[in-house]
Amino acid sequence: MGRSITVDHLLGRETERILLGKMLANPPRQSVFVMVEGDTGIGKSRLLTEFMATAAQRGYAVLSGRASQFEVGLPFGLLFDALARERASPVLAARGGPSCERLVQLAHSVGADWRTGAVRVSDGTPSPVLGVERHQLYRTVREVLAEIAGGGGLVVVLDDVHWSDEASVELLDYLVRHPVDGPLVFVLAYRTGQCPVRLALQLGRAQPAPTHLPLGPLSPADIDAWLPEMSPQRRRSLYEASSGNPLYLEILAAGTDAVVLDPGCAPEVVDDRVATALDALVTAELCVLPGAERLTVQAAALAGEECDPLLVAHAAEISVGVVTNALDALVRRGVLRQVDGRIVFRHPLVRAAAYQSAGVAWRLAAHDRMARHLAAEGAGPVRQAQHLEHSARVGAEHAAEVLAAAAEATLDSAPATSVRWLRAALRVTPDRVDTARRRAALRLALARALSISGRPADSQRILHDLIGDAPQYRCPATELLASTERMLGRLSEARALLSGELSRPGGVGACTEATLRLGLATTEILAGRFADAAENAARAGELAGQEDHRGFGAAASTLLALAWLLDRRPGYDARGQLVRAQWAVDGLDDGALRGVIDLVPALVWAELLGEDSDAAVRHLARGFRVARRYGRGHVLPELYLVRSVLHGRLGDLRQAQRDAQDAEEIARALGSDELRRFALAIRAPLLVWRGGPVAVAGPLAELRAAAALRSPWWHSVAQAGLAGMLIEMNEPQSALALLTEGASPVVTAEGLALVVRAQVLCGDLGAAQESLDRAAGSAERSGSRGEVAVVAQARAELLAERGDVVAAVDAARVAATAAALAHQPLREGQALVTLATMLHRAGDLAAGRQTLGEAKHRLAWCGADWLVGRATNLQRRFAAAHPRPRDVRPDPLSGREREVAAMVSEGLSNRAIATRLFLSTRTVESHVSRIFVKLGVSTRAAVARHVSTADR
Repeated sequence: MGRSITVDHLLGRETERILLGKMLANPPRQSVFVMVEGDTGIGKSRLLTEFMATAAQRGYAVLSGRASQFEVGLPFGLLFDALARERASPVLAARGGPSCERLVQLAHSVGADWRTGAVRVSDGTPSPVLGVERHQLYRTVREVLAEIAGGGGLVVVLDDVHWSDEASVELLDYLVRHPVDGPLVFVLAYRTGQCPVRLALQLGRAQPAPTHLPLGPLSPADIDAWLPEMSPQRRRSLYEASSGNPLYLEILAAGTDAVVLDPGCAPEVVDDRVATALDALVTAELCVLPGAERLTVQAAALAGEECDPLLVAHAAEISVGVVTNALDALVRRGVLRQVDGRIVFRHPLVRAAAYQSAGVAWRLAAHDRMARHLAAEGAGPVRQAQHLEHSARVGAEHAAEVLAAAAEATLDSAPATSVRWLRAALRVTPDRVDTARRRAALRLALARALSISGRPADSQRILHDLIGDAPQYRCPATELLASTERMLGRLSEARALLSGELSRPGGVGACTEATLRLGLATTEILAGRFADAAENAARAGELAGQEDHRGFGAAASTLLALAWLLDRRPGYDARGQLVRAQWAVDGLDDGALRGVIDLVPALVWAELLGEDSDAAVRHLARGFRVARRYGRGHVLPELYLVRSVLHGRLGDLRQAQRDAQDAEEIARALGSDELRRFALAIRAPLLVWRGGPVAVAGPLAELRAAAALRSPWWHSVAQAGLAGMLIEMNEPQSALALLTEGASPVVTAEGLALVVRAQVLCGDLGAAQESLDRAAGSAERSGSRGEVAVVAQARAELLAERGDVVAAVDAARVAATAAALAHQPLREGQALVTLATMLHRAGDLAAGRQTLGEAKHRLAWCGADWLVGRATNLQRRFAAAHPRPRDVRPDPLSGREREVAAMVSEGLSNRAIATRLFLSTRTVESHVSRIFVKLGVSTRAAVARHVSTADR
């Protein structure tokens, strides 16, 4: 080997250095991304190292992490690497508060404490993060990064992103879609063309657009500056052989002239041959190592990113003392390096070469030794699984159990990793008659993991196979498959699956039939077939009674109440049924409720329709608690959605918006476009009420371009919210088109009231009257005070347009009162604005002003900033149209003083005034002095002006 050639400073990267320096000199207001792309060895890591040093010198906090091809199965490897190492502690201690400490603990728990499946906060209490709720972990990371950045700027450098695990990619995807407020620069480095697809797509849509820094080869001039003492001929030869790649050049220059390439070859051929030659060179470098050192470096490559002597010793089957001496020798040789108190490989290429240089059989045995050692040390299944997935052989039942346990532990926060380990467990579980049941259970778990990880199509294929060849799992597979179909909006398919299972020859047991009918009732409610839903729910209730299954009975009672409240047919005691459902649910303990947790969203929807908001708040809190405690993550998106609607009704628009956004994030992770668009439709009006039309421009454009929701009930809910928003935005034609076009006619009182308002604004008063009559009938049947409010507001607007302002005032007052009784402050505030407008038209200006003030107070309490601004503008228009009379101040002058002042204004002197009034001159002078004081003037001309003004 020749002498090592290294350089302490960058060459040929002046343009990139200047651009990165400008970013530091002009900190962004919110997070920006820099993409550093280049081939292996092109100098990405060296550029990042210098950038981090420059950022630290300028006062930025710096966090850095690096992915590894050997730890792609470790969830959140990048998060753990950047935050949980000792080098991050000074940054967090200097900048962060309690939330930063919480995130460090969280990173440690994510990296190591998988046994409980929970992250631990500062008080040590486990806080579960279910798979569908992992965006909350991402939000915590985002909030802490903002806190650190706010202290003077933050740079986060992530290297080798092409090796990132799925969970880290999902976290980065979230941070791209939700920029962090504050001066924060993300720098992502990856090999050319190997940025993870999901992340690349999101970066392509990011605003502002990321800065792309593709690193090309060095120029011949750069090589001359790097190797001035080398002969020009050898420099040219090395440049051509290395294609200008700094790492290749460094390795080739340190070797001999044995590698000779044809300069006339095409570039891609040269690159391939260079890579092959370099592999040979690195392998040759390792092969000439003494036996103990070679064995140690191979074991270190397998054991982990950091060379822990104890782990390396177990992998290599040699003593810790021998390993320690070998590691010291490898550091001296430059194969390994000491970085931040750790021993690491000098480059990922070297680690990869060391791993590959070991024989396949030796690697399998070493992985097996590592897994057994970790098990003996009490390591969790996740640590063991990283080695078992390589070493476990078919028939290794214990290995399959550990892999399945590791998959279960990672399901909630890293479902993609869970999928891989479940596949490994299936691979080692033999396909025999005696293992059929175990394999079926693993396949069902794999289907759940695939569904949670956003791959519903793969999940469905497995479930269809299970239904066909695993009778003992046929019912749960059918339920899960139907649930997946509902989530995707394919209600006909869900109905066919459940109905088909019910009609199987020989029938099914009572409990199984009850389960299937509850699924059918849920499907029919989404489909808007409320009578069919009620029939299935009632039958499920009968079966639950026969089996004395209180959970199924509560679910059936809840779905029956919801179906009746939605159907509005006369003769149904819908509100009485709701009370019975509430009693049934409240009678369940948490253990019983977890088995029928899907009933909670349905119950809260029913309570919204029945205007029992107190009970809805209570049942939602319990639903979230039970779902998180028992790992029922599938119900969380619907819980978030209905809680968003509830908070909107109660006037907490900020929390409502956050809940809708949570539901949207979960739907995105699940791969359900139907659920995501429903959540977006719920969130859109909230954006308008708080930020105005500008805030909703993007989401509204997306909703307009998308097809209608496939679930008719969801479609009607979204339709009403969007139509009300469009009316407030003065787009009545769009609102009317949304409400009247399509296969599903509007039948609810709220929807019909919105039709009335849109028709009034469009000038079609005759059609508006017809729609109003239908709306009033529907509101009367439902007995809902909220619906009475929206119908009365529509009536007020129609009456005012017809010129009957007095009746319009009465109707608007009914609207405001009904909304107040329904405890709907946002709706009350909007009704008060209408009432103020009608009072102003009626000429009752004082009452109009007072009412508008009350409206602003209600809207401000809700956080409806845009609506408050509109009310303020309305106040100004009222004031401009009818200015208040000026205050008439009492004249401070006495009668005699007014006489004197009048004569002063005529230009008479004190003597003349005295003569006219038969007073002495001194007396007149005293009067004039007192007049000056009382009027606050000092000249006779000013007294004259006062007299003139008073006369007017």
